[in-house]
Amino acid sequence: MSVQLAKKYNEIEKIKQEFLLKIETISPEKLNTVPAEGKWSLGQVYFHLYYAESGTIKVIQKNLRENKIKNKSGISDSLRSVLLKAVMRSPLKIKAPAVASKVPDSITFDEIKEYFAMNSENYRQLLNDLPMELEDKQIFKHPLAGLFNIEQTIHFVREHYLHHEKQVNALLK
Repeated sequence: MSVQLAKKYNEIEKIKQEFLLKIETISPEKLNTVPAEGKWSLGQVYFHLYYAESGTIKVIQKNLRENKIKNKSGISDSLRSVLLKAVMRSPLKIKAPAVASKVPDSITFDEIKEYFAMNSENYRQLLNDLPMELEDKQIFKHPLAGLFNIEQTIHFVREHYLHHEKQVNALLK
């Protein structure tokens, strides 16, 4: 893994640890209280974050296994990445793709912590095993924004956590 990728991934790890600290001492009831019809509880938001990150890892692993990584990332990928960041930082509500919307009714802090740790381990392994010559290739297809290279993908994962931070903070009040 390049130094730059390691640095960018470590930003995600820091954010994940901060997210875990936010809910470490709250009750299981508060973690699983749904604030309103059609809304997610804190636990469901955290599960969604885990599940989206896990899905990203699985897609990349599948693309590597099936040798689907051939095209070099270009300017259009960079523009879509910037656009996705802008949308995720805007006040717009973005409905999660159906595949990332399945959340459990109830979850424990220990389960969330275990899921986050599992993703961290899997992501680090993926990045450590990724040949440097593939770092500038299209490696992940975002369901809405299209193809990204590994750096843009890491950036998306980071932004996805930050996108949900306001929601988490509101649910903690």
